[in-house]
Amino acid sequence: MIRRRFAISGIVQGVGFRPFVFRLASDLALSGQVRNTPAGVEIEVQGAPATVERFAQRLTTELPPLAVVTRCEQRELPTVTGATGFEILPSSGGMPEVQIAPDTALCADCLRELFDPADRRFRHPFITCTNCGPRWTIISAIPYDRPLTTMAAFPLCPACEAEYRDPLDRRFHAQPIACPACGPRLSLVPDHPAPLEHAGSLLRQGLIVAVKGLGGFHLAVDACNDGAVARLRSRKQRDEKPFAVMVPDLATARLIARLSDMEERLLAGPDAPVVIVRRRPDTPLSPLVAPDSRWVGLLLAYTPVHHLLFSNLATTLPALVMTSANRSDEPMIAGDREVRDKLADIADALLTHDRPIQVRTDDSVLRVFRGAPIFYRRSRGFVPRPVRLPFSAPPVLAFGAELKNTVCLTRGADAFMSQHIGDLKNEATFEACRETVEHLCRMLEVRPALLACDLHPDYLSTRLAEDNALRLEQEANTATGSRAQARPIVRVQHHHAHMASCMAENSLDGEVTGVIFDGTGLGYDGTVWGGEFLVGGYGGVRRAGHLRQARLPGGDAAAHEPWRMALSWLFESYGPACFERDLPLLRQMPAAELTTLRLMLERGVNAPYTSSIGRLFDAVAALLGFGSINRFDGQAAMALEAAAENAAESQPLPCPLTLGDNGAFVVDPTPAIRALADGPDGDAGRDRLALAFHRGLAEAVAAGCRRIRADGGPERVVLSGGVFQNRLLTELVYTALAASGFLVFTHRLAPPNDGGIALGQAAIAAYGAKRHP
Repeated sequence: MIRRRFAISGIVQGVGFRPFVFRLASDLALSGQVRNTPAGVEIEVQGAPATVERFAQRLTTELPPLAVVTRCEQRELPTVTGATGFEILPSSGGMPEVQIAPDTALCADCLRELFDPADRRFRHPFITCTNCGPRWTIISAIPYDRPLTTMAAFPLCPACEAEYRDPLDRRFHAQPIACPACGPRLSLVPDHPAPLEHAGSLLRQGLIVAVKGLGGFHLAVDACNDGAVARLRSRKQRDEKPFAVMVPDLATARLIARLSDMEERLLAGPDAPVVIVRRRPDTPLSPLVAPDSRWVGLLLAYTPVHHLLFSNLATTLPALVMTSANRSDEPMIAGDREVRDKLADIADALLTHDRPIQVRTDDSVLRVFRGAPIFYRRSRGFVPRPVRLPFSAPPVLAFGAELKNTVCLTRGADAFMSQHIGDLKNEATFEACRETVEHLCRMLEVRPALLACDLHPDYLSTRLAEDNALRLEQEANTATGSRAQARPIVRVQHHHAHMASCMAENSLDGEVTGVIFDGTGLGYDGTVWGGEFLVGGYGGVRRAGHLRQARLPGGDAAAHEPWRMALSWLFESYGPACFERDLPLLRQMPAAELTTLRLMLERGVNAPYTSSIGRLFDAVAALLGFGSINRFDGQAAMALEAAAENAAESQPLPCPLTLGDNGAFVVDPTPAIRALADGPDGDAGRDRLALAFHRGLAEAVAAGCRRIRADGGPERVVLSGGVFQNRLLTELVYTALAASGFLVFTHRLAPPNDGGIALGQAAIAAYGAKRHP
């Protein structure tokens, strides 16, 4: 007989881990005990050595669906007790360091019970168990117990109470459990006695229904009804940005898109994200769902309400547009009063319920790249699962970027990224960011020792960091009765943060080459960066190369009107003589506007310099006729990528390297711009030119990295920045670098766009604190 103790850390509380251990030990006839601790779960078992070894092996290979083990320490205890049987002990006290599980899709067991007439939860809209359902969106404080969730207002009935207390039951300590006798209630506005059935009827009629989900409301319409989708676009003022489409199951998804094995696994997994997939040419979806795109964002029904809604839809193809319920640029709506106030002129009806949403959380969005997911938005289903840093440090709170904002809080070596928050220029989103910061610190019970933000002094995320530094100082003064020092703020350059984000999630330390391509970010020299080759690590970087600079005529307006950047690059390529050339772009512009832009470019008035690859993509898209207005972020660049994917082959357009200031090289796209200036020869011609531009830029990246390596630089290259959401460019760059012998790392756990900035800021600040405590 031996006695062994196990200390388990990770997502192991509130996910059925203790009853799993109880059943496993009972199955092997081992005696002992299990209990929750501040660090996770502690187990003691005793029995024959071979049996204890089998227990240890199965402990980490037969986990409950939602459990994640990050650490399992074992040690033999010197004495064997006379205890018999196995028991679950009360939790021990102390400061908790456990991880909270994300919200997850309805599990197969609950789905089967949902439609079983013999089950007492038949068609219960809030069916859940330990293996599925809401977690992060309902918790208001820790520990994760029912009184500290939004289920506190729903006392358990005797039948649910018995399940909750039974270690052998699938609903043991499942905090959100309920049944028709004791759970929340659905309702429809305008009122109707059969909310689900009537909501289905309204959708069949082509009307818009706001549906309350796990992390907020969605706006739903029949995705195969052109009139319904057009009405939603008009009312929501969302002209062309693609909508996500929800379907009930994989069989329906296969009718809409050609799915790889990995895409099917992601769609049907417990995280239930939106997956961007290639749609079938004969898809019955309305073309207005994703105009002029061969791709569509698909997700499967993930709550019982969704499944019940589809069971009442009864259309030829059950598919619903399921887009976040908000007005453009505002955060997702989570409250019933808010949805009534803000969506009264958008939604025809409201399908809601009386379980409050504590944390508003959008759907996650990802795409498959080289057989693995790459995030566009990391949110529901993945938050608050941490990213493990390659080092531990004092706690850091990072405030992220201005756009696609997330925040990040570290605890030891764990970096907890928040759900997607959005663009902080909107007042409501800024307030949502403030709320998220407070909630994250409260849930993790961490008071940051250090704050991190962007280098740009005018970003609202920077202002929020400064406000929090003062608040923490005031709280410390009140608590101690003496003057405390304000929390120090580490100001991190935008593209350095992008690089560090990719390094951190790939557990890289030391030096790398960072190829960082995005739309904008304040550089160390005060200009707008966005096409950078950086060399270094968490402790600092040097700018080894960059895109040739061009002017931003009109400043921020250039990001919304790609024709401005097209004109800027023509000016950069030909000089003032470009205005005398008979170019298609110039012929399309009003004379007065052309005169104004010419003055901006020649005199540099309201036209700062930028090295932005994002704006270069805009310029090329405008030159090839893919749109002169960006109605949503990246619209023109997405059209350019889609066209390039249509082309079978083309020769790369030249983007040579030249020598710039301070020994840095410069990627010069002006030869490519001159090749594009005369415009395309028909659709096939512009598709070939779009591909040629992508290929030329990829070859320039490989050439730049080879030059850095020839000067003694790293073999490891990380790719980050929003431009690397472009699947084609990322594939071309990855292939070119790998062919040159580089080790290439891309994002897998955080988005390459500004949604990953907070992680990089946190890693850089934590590294500095570790080196200089």
